[in-house]
Amino acid sequence: MKILHLIHSLGNSGAITFTADALLALQESGKAEQFVLCRSNDILLDRLHQGKIPYELMDFVGWKKWFDQRRIRSKIKSYAPDVVHCWMNRASSFMPAGSGIPSIGYFLSYDKIKRFSNCDYYTGVSYDLCHYIGQESGHPDRVFLGHTFGTLPEDKPISRDEFAIPEDKPVVLMLSRIHREKGVDLLLRAAVELDVFLLIVGDGPDFENYQKLAHELGINSRVCWVDWRNDRSALLELADVLAVPSRRESFGTVMPEAWSKNVPVVASKAEGPSQYIQHGVNGMLSEIGDVDGLVKNLRAVLEDEYLRERIIQGGKCTYEAQFTKDIVVSKLLETYKEVIRRGAVS
Repeated sequence: MKILHLIHSLGNSGAITFTADALLALQESGKAEQFVLCRSNDILLDRLHQGKIPYELMDFVGWKKWFDQRRIRSKIKSYAPDVVHCWMNRASSFMPAGSGIPSIGYFLSYDKIKRFSNCDYYTGVSYDLCHYIGQESGHPDRVFLGHTFGTLPEDKPISRDEFAIPEDKPVVLMLSRIHREKGVDLLLRAAVELDVFLLIVGDGPDFENYQKLAHELGINSRVCWVDWRNDRSALLELADVLAVPSRRESFGTVMPEAWSKNVPVVASKAEGPSQYIQHGVNGMLSEIGDVDGLVKNLRAVLEDEYLRERIIQGGKCTYEAQFTKDIVVSKLLETYKEVIRRGAVS
């Protein structure tokens, strides 16, 4: 089957990382021919080059939307894909109407349905998100579940010395955009009560604000701030716990990634984690914004070996049942086949 992908990205994020990984996994499956129209992004272009996936750069800029849509129409005509996959809301909003080719809009969060108005079908990253899309679109029969996968390639090992991590301190890892919604401040406040070392990896608009907060809290010597990195497997190998203290989180691919690497997950009851984590079974959950609850759960996982082993094994089972690369790619290919079978509806 031939797939045309539309991908817009601003900066690095878990969303663009998974999108890039998914395209590479599809290429490796040998079951899809792909072409990509995308905004320039180092992570994405690295995967496209790695998989020898042809692409053209496109700005996806609002003031020249008509021109970009005309270009998309031209590519649909020349490439003749079986399906167009629009990754996330910005790219989906550029899908031209009436192409005659079935199109899919990929929801990573609870976006407004109007940005996907020219898409025939939808995929959602979680069960609840699929329910939301069905309600908002009025077409639950056109919605497909599209999990992200947690399978990671092996990386060159990282030593504690690289981040100046003391040997006697357990490592709490956070892989995230540095943004208020992700709860970075909550983790910093929790660390005041714990004898741990925080390894916070990511970038975002609140980076300097949270560095300042760490200094104000007197924990700056126990926090290492690292810009966005792609060697997530090696980073997880360093971690004793993965923290996901988000105020909002539609899913969180870092969860199945941690499960795949036998790292326990301590999260908040945000939208995504609360759907997939059973407290004390495959992870730990605290109320959103509850620093005391976060402290309690982190301490329990670090000090209670029985609990720790139980949630590690529970996480591994969840990963193997729903979030391996093979399972997710197989489901995505099935979705493409079904969409192609039904055809365009707009």
